[in-house]
Amino acid sequence: MIKHAEEQDGAKEIYRLIIQEKLDGANASFQYDVETNSIRAFSRNMELHEEENLHGFFQWTQQLPIEKIVAGMVYFGEWLNPHKIKYPQYDKQYFLFDMYDTAACKYVDFAIVEREAQRLGLHLVPVFYQGEYQGEEHLRSFVGKTALGGKLRDEDIGEGIVVKNADYQDRFGRQLFVKIVTDVFSEVKRQKPPRDPNQPKPEEVLFVEQYVTLARVEKFLYKLIDEGVLEETFGVKDMGVILKNLNLRIHEDILKEEADVLPDGYDEKELRKVISKVIPLFVKEIFSEKAAGNP
Repeated sequence: MIKHAEEQDGAKEIYRLIIQEKLDGANASFQYDVETNSIRAFSRNMELHEEENLHGFFQWTQQLPIEKIVAGMVYFGEWLNPHKIKYPQYDKQYFLFDMYDTAACKYVDFAIVEREAQRLGLHLVPVFYQGEYQGEEHLRSFVGKTALGGKLRDEDIGEGIVVKNADYQDRFGRQLFVKIVTDVFSEVKRQKPPRDPNQPKPEEVLFVEQYVTLARVEKFLYKLIDEGVLEETFGVKDMGVILKNLNLRIHEDILKEEADVLPDGYDEKELRKVISKVIPLFVKEIFSEKAAGNP
């Protein structure tokens, strides 16, 4: 379970922890299928094949030594298909960051992930720190750093960090991972007080202003590229396709990820309406940056 955190409530409960660089690529996984004696590959949302291949990730998995892939394990990693941050030296390369034991229904200890990456000759996600929890300031000191030469507008930058301890479980028995991202990747905007307190905005508008952000829109735009819905050379001509996909996906995402902060008694129809008005503004902003030569 990934906890999206502005304030790291869960992190202070993870006493022996690992701090990894959060890579800005496409979430991708693979596993050995005993019945078909084959390697199955997945993006975040679907199973891949020759045509729907996540820009070559499926083909990459088919070159793995099938006899070495552990049955019952799902290998999770990041396929560095260019997103907002570029990794010039590692384009179209895979970085393993986790493994899930389907029999035990839990993520394995990171020491196992490290050994497996070495055994299979896979890149391992950069690790900034392993040890005791030292406070929020210590966690935040790693945010924005990159060990892979990540670049945004020619400046070195990392998307953020992921903090985890596979042995820790919350009171519901769930493994808790915490991510902290740099401001440019924040999917939640800090809310400002209304200009005129006597004319408050509807709850749906306030919610959308806070949770439908440029970072969230960009995230899903790059997913469309990963899935082959859009070309990397997308532009104004693709606005219809972009809006058709983003309106639905972002609506579903905030209902899932921000369910605990949805306004009480909100109007579903009004929420959809407000979302559909905001998204085109962010898409046009992305077009403008792209035209100016900024990723």
